[in-house]
Amino acid sequence: MKKFASILFRLIFTATVCISGFLLLESPITVNVQNVRGMAQTVIKKSVNNTGDSRLKGTLKLAKDFGVEDKILEQLPKKYHNDMSYVSLYNLSVTYQENGEVSAKNLSFPENNEVQKAVSNLLLNKINNGLNENKDKVNQTISIFHYCLFATILVFILAALLMLFGKYWASIILLVAAIGSFGALQFLANQLVQWLESNTAPGITLTTSPILWVGLALGFIAALIWPVILKLTKKED
Repeated sequence: MKKFASILFRLIFTATVCISGFLLLESPITVNVQNVRGMAQTVIKKSVNNTGDSRLKGTLKLAKDFGVEDKILEQLPKKYHNDMSYVSLYNLSVTYQENGEVSAKNLSFPENNEVQKAVSNLLLNKINNGLNENKDKVNQTISIFHYCLFATILVFILAALLMLFGKYWASIILLVAAIGSFGALQFLANQLVQWLESNTAPGITLTTSPILWVGLALGFIAALIWPVILKLTKKED
């Protein structure tokens, strides 16, 4: 009976590690733009000034003179949200490497009418131009990200196996995996937002999913309790 309890605890903690890893890799940090119309207006003005296109300048001036600029911008959504997890970032990076650019679908840009399509194309052109200007650095960053992601998965697997076989130092491995993966995603998201703002316009914020916090809490609590449980069950064996 005591041996059964020891095996049961090992299975429970192994499952907890797997759940923690799954939540940390799948759960998102949400990219938020609370004023899409204001951002679009800023991007359009920047594009007009940077390109020096006289026709585009004339069209923009005409829209202002006739008072239809606001009505055009009203066709854009007020807010924009896009979830960003390790898995979605991996899929996005693979798509970029295959196609050499990102699309409206990749970034969940709305394209329900002609105005939304035009603004989407404008934003995508600025983003893709920024990616192309730093192509070597972007590809290098993607490669590092892929290696780190696969390493993180392996560390979670190692922690689960160590708990399954009743090793004390599984706690250290789990802490490194849980805290490291959580912190790395926060860092990546902030770096990406800074890059997006530099290539589009300021006004982007981040929200961490509650489920991501749950994944971190599960890993952290399991790592702290594991040595105590293991010590008690070994005494019982």
